[in-house]
Amino acid sequence: MADKKKDSQEVSKLILQAARSLFAEHGVEAVSMHQIAKSIQIGQGTLYRRYANKSDLCMDLMNDTFDSLMEEIDQLLDSKKELPVKDRLTSVVRRVLSFFNEQLNWLNVIKISKPCKPDDMFFFDNPCYIHLNRIYLSLLEEAQSKNELITLNPAFTAHMLISAIAPESLIYYSKVLGYSIDQIADNFCSTFIEPLFKPQA
Repeated sequence: MADKKKDSQEVSKLILQAARSLFAEHGVEAVSMHQIAKSIQIGQGTLYRRYANKSDLCMDLMNDTFDSLMEEIDQLLDSKKELPVKDRLTSVVRRVLSFFNEQLNWLNVIKISKPCKPDDMFFFDNPCYIHLNRIYLSLLEEAQSKNELITLNPAFTAHMLISAIAPESLIYYSKVLGYSIDQIADNFCSTFIEPLFKPQA
C-alpha cells in the first residue's frame, strides 16, 4: 500500500513538473491535457483521475507556488519587524499583488473554468486564502491594539483586502487599461490601506 501511495505521489509530481514546463514554453491556454499526459507517457485516464480539468491543475500549481510565496512573506515580515504596521502590511500587499500578477495566465484559466456560483465557497476554503487572512488579520489586530487604526472590524477588513484582489480586476487593469503592476499596487494601497490608518501626529 505504501509503495502504491509513493508511486501515486511520484506521478502527481511528474504531472505538475510537465505542466509547469509546457505552460512556460507554450503558454497555459495553448497546452492541452492530452499534451501533458503524452509528455510523461501516462494515459489520459490517469491524468483525469487526479485533475478533472486544466483549471484544477492550474490551481494545484498555484498552491505549490504559493507555499514558496508564504515562506518569502514570513521572511519579509521578520526582516521588517521593527517597521510600523502600516509599512509591513503595505509590503505584504504589494508582494501579494505582484505574485498574482505573475500568475495571471493561470488565474485566467481558473476563472474561465470555475464560474462563481452562489453557494461556491471554494476560494474561502483554499489554503491561499486561509494563510493570507491569518497574516492580514494579525497585522490589523496589532495596529488596532496600538490605536493606529480608524474604527473597523479587523476580521471583516482582512477578508475585504483579500477579496479586492480578484483575477478579473487584475486582468482588466493589466490587459485592458495597461496599468503596470506598480501602478496597480500604488492605487490599491492608496485606496484600501492608507484610509485604514489614523494620520500620524
